[in-house]
Amino acid sequence: MEKEERIKRIIARGEVSDHCHVLVGECEVSDNIVKITGKCAIRHLIESAWTESGVETWTKEHKDIPLEIGEYNIVQQQEFDPLEKLTRKVID
Repeated sequence: MEKEERIKRIIARGEVSDHCHVLVGECEVSDNIVKITGKCAIRHLIESAWTESGVETWTKEHKDIPLEIGEYNIVQQQEFDPLEKLTRKVID
């Protein structure tokens, strides 16, 4: 897999550490849409190792999240703070 494709498969990044959530397996990513065509999962990896050389260095923070065949929209998770009455992006 080319570097450009590896970067497209990153669906979320850690804001502080060098980790990311990556789609691995049989899928196609275009803009914010993912088409799962076979066995596919979200994996928690070290971003620099993944993007530069394709090495899947697992962070061991959580297990893979398997995905069913189909089409998905990628959206940034949000949270609501009832005290401040604000909605903001979730920070990992």
